[in-house]
Amino acid sequence: MSSILLSISGHDRPGIVRDVSEALLHLEANIEDSSMTALRGRFTMMMIVSLPDDRSLGELKATLAELEQRTHLTVQSQVISDEEAATQALQPDHVITVHGADRVGIVHAVTAALADVGASIVDVSTEQRESESGDVYMMVLEVAANGADAMDDALQAVAGRIGVSVEVHVLDDAIL
Repeated sequence: MSSILLSISGHDRPGIVRDVSEALLHLEANIEDSSMTALRGRFTMMMIVSLPDDRSLGELKATLAELEQRTHLTVQSQVISDEEAATQALQPDHVITVHGADRVGIVHAVTAALADVGASIVDVSTEQRESESGDVYMMVLEVAANGADAMDDALQAVAGRIGVSVEVHVLDDAIL
């Protein structure tokens, strides 16, 4: 069985996930892991799929080329190693929210603080919104942390330095 990383993007419209999953269904490819989002009218997805032994990479490439032609999506594929395919996804244990006046450097300051305390970012979303008092920047991060106290202290120092609000929340499996 081959594992393949797919990166797919295009203009957002209803039916993109259906179209991609239908193409993969015809190959009996299993969608094992995925992340999808729309950003300013563009839809993007990444997924890891497993291709059965009786299907070739050539068949996959032909199917993806037909999908691109029919849907005007952009599709990239990359075979991943058995070791990568067997790696278990990192599970977040904290959610961090950041908001404040928009300015250059917020993402770098927050992620540098997390890296310095050994926290791994599992997922991050950012968004700029207009408000009556100016542009507001919001960021939500899911992280796997090895020391919430050190992480919270580092993030509060960043918050004070760059003028944003940072909240750290422990993820509770019972509410997921």
